[in-house]
Amino acid sequence: MKRIVILLSLVPLVLLLAVGCQKKPAEDQMFNEAKKFQEESKYSEAVASYEKLVQVHPRGKYAPQSQFMVGFILANEIKDLKRAEAAYQAFLDKYSSSADSGMVASAQWELKNLGKDINEIQDLSGIMQQDTVAVADSAKAKP
Repeated sequence: MKRIVILLSLVPLVLLLAVGCQKKPAEDQMFNEAKKFQEESKYSEAVASYEKLVQVHPRGKYAPQSQFMVGFILANEIKDLKRAEAAYQAFLDKYSSSADSGMVASAQWELKNLGKDINEIQDLSGIMQQDTVAVADSAKAKP
């Protein structure tokens, strides 16, 4: 009887150890899979893959870029601005201190201009005006 009690108490422990020791998918492999989906214009699959990478490897080397890409794809390809805003904000909240400063600036810019028409974005309208003036000036300069 004593053996049965000991055996029954060890079974959950063994199961817990077996589940806890399962190997996580390799981060590089997960990132490459997400990138491949993105390159193949399978945007929903890419978002799901990037999200899974962030969930499985939240402190991994690709986690900041993956979280950023979730926002980017949602905003620019899928056009789900509400989810894109949440993804960019999650990127800033979790990774702004450790991520590339260019990505941080891009996420901030995207959040500021999310859903705006290209003509409503001051930064771009100034550039477009400069380009128009430059083209007009070069046309006048030609004989």
